[in-house]
Amino acid sequence: MRPDGFSEKLRLVLKTLVLSRTGLASALNVDKSLVGRWAAGTVIPSEHNLALLTRFIAERIDGFTMLDWDKDLPGFRAALGVAAAASPASAAQTQWIPAALLEEAMRGGLRRGTSYEGFWRTTRFSNDLPGRCLRDITMIRCDDSGIIHFRAGVERVRFEGWALLLQHQLFSVGWELTGGSMIFGLYNGVARNRAEILDGISIGTLQDAGGSPTASACVLERIGELTGNADTDLVRFEAEVDALEPVAPDGEVPEAVRNHLARTTSPEVPGLLRMLFSTSMARGPLAEGNGTG
Repeated sequence: MRPDGFSEKLRLVLKTLVLSRTGLASALNVDKSLVGRWAAGTVIPSEHNLALLTRFIAERIDGFTMLDWDKDLPGFRAALGVAAAASPASAAQTQWIPAALLEEAMRGGLRRGTSYEGFWRTTRFSNDLPGRCLRDITMIRCDDSGIIHFRAGVERVRFEGWALLLQHQLFSVGWELTGGSMIFGLYNGVARNRAEILDGISIGTLQDAGGSPTASACVLERIGELTGNADTDLVRFEAEVDALEPVAPDGEVPEAVRNHLARTTSPEVPGLLRMLFSTSMARGPLAEGNGTG
């Protein structure tokens, strides 16, 4: 078996069988972190585990054998009975972004995109309620090509879009079709660990008479994991939005988050909003016993 491309093939298997990594780990009787490393491409299965995985797939897809792992991606799709995929980059993406940059982002997404998958709660200061914080819910998923997709919601408003992972930053664009508006974002990422907290800048429009442009510093905190089933995850997303109080109750936002958001404006350059990497809150999970967050 060639090590290159295995992670992409495994992700395709999970998608085809509508199976989560946790479910696969349980079926193979291996640790879920091992399946995570397979999917991330950091390790490939041992001969024993590959045989277990192949037998598991063969029980569900007639004719699948160990030899299928050595096929190129189109051949592997055929072995799974999956129709050839459309070009992984949409027309909009290829028109907006140079091909070389898009390919780099897709490679980054294949390596690290799953580190950002999950449910997130975003916090930012309100533009018209001084001192109060607003919140929304975001669901992030990385597809088999390395493009990161998100869905964000608050009350009756829903944005959908995609993000590119370049270096350690996420560059995002989204749209709300009902109201005909868009949002843009640039967020500090996490270098090696799974992301637990992100921060960055979001640009959009206010819901005033003129749709005034606005930029907001924001912090995203992970609040849940994807199941691997798109329908189940969408139900969870809508439930999180319904349960959310868009204006955070007094005292609920930690002081560290409030202070972090407050320091993003520059006293030297009025009107400048920035989220410096040197003071970023973006991080992976805390080591056990290290900190209280």
